[in-house]
Amino acid sequence: MKRKSLKLQKEILKIIRRSPGITMSALERKIGTNPASLKEHCESLEELGLVKIERTEKTTKLKPEK
Repeated sequence: MKRKSLKLQKEILKIIRRSPGITMSALERKIGTNPASLKEHCESLEELGLVKIERTEKTTKLKPEK
């Protein structure tokens, strides 16, 4: 069954708030979604000012905005 975008974004935000600095790959395993979809959802949350995406050479970390 396909999950709704809003429900998925709420779940993503909840996990990021519980574990600030979580990597995209760790979040992907917890959520159970593909990398492209997860990236799109996280970028949407960043545009809304709810999440901060920090990119380094090897990893992408997610932190909640304060």
